[in-house]
Amino acid sequence: MKRFFVNSILGHFALAARDKFGLLRTALSQPESVGTLANDQLATMLITRICQPGKTFVDVGAHIGSVISEVLRHDRRIRVIAIEAIPEKVAHLRRKFRNVEVVECAVGESAGDAPFFVNKSQSAYSSLSRPSGASIAFREIRVRIERLDGIVPWHEVDAIKIDVEGAELGVIRGSEKTLSESRPSVMFESAPIHGNDGGYTKEDLWNQFSKQSYSILVPNRVAHNDDGLSLEGFLESHLYPRRSTNYFAIPNERRVEIRDHARRIIGVKVTN
Repeated sequence: MKRFFVNSILGHFALAARDKFGLLRTALSQPESVGTLANDQLATMLITRICQPGKTFVDVGAHIGSVISEVLRHDRRIRVIAIEAIPEKVAHLRRKFRNVEVVECAVGESAGDAPFFVNKSQSAYSSLSRPSGASIAFREIRVRIERLDGIVPWHEVDAIKIDVEGAELGVIRGSEKTLSESRPSVMFESAPIHGNDGGYTKEDLWNQFSKQSYSILVPNRVAHNDDGLSLEGFLESHLYPRRSTNYFAIPNERRVEIRDHARRIIGVKVTN
């Protein structure tokens, strides 16, 4: 049903209604988690509108195309590259988004191939890591792995969304040329570690961005004066109730530019 409504006006309103209902339900049942959910919804709003016209938006882990749909709804001048590992989802994306370049592969630190584990009940949680829970039903497929630097026009990328269930650091390490040449804004998921997190640590992830002169911010700080999370702050933000599931990595030299753009997106009026 979700696939059918993606990339339609009805689908857009359904997603908006779902978000509002989700906030209300969380406020009533888990008030301490409202901030987490609000930040995740704000993250989607920002990443779907932050790419500059005429530039390239890259969706790593495109799933059924909800983010792609919102990007194109706001500005069809943006070139979109969708990357997805599950063949059925790739076929769906190619049918639904005729003007989007869809690449069938996983993205990692080095090119090759690897087993990929498709979650049978919640396909959005499929990943390169074997599920650790005994009750999780999955099927194993073989997928191609590519470095992002080998897929995208690294000199034209302005925004990247990464949702790859624990393999985010591999994507970043395989994107060094893109990050150094294009200096895009990056939204990435970083949830608390449960079981196998691809062999990576949160410290590794923070250090990789720091090495490339990026600062990591919680979504509700992107439009405000904030130099980013320290390593300790980033680690602390994963504790329950966590600050967010999604974070922004912003090039240090573009911090003011992105801050001001984010203010326009969400309608923040600040005089300084």
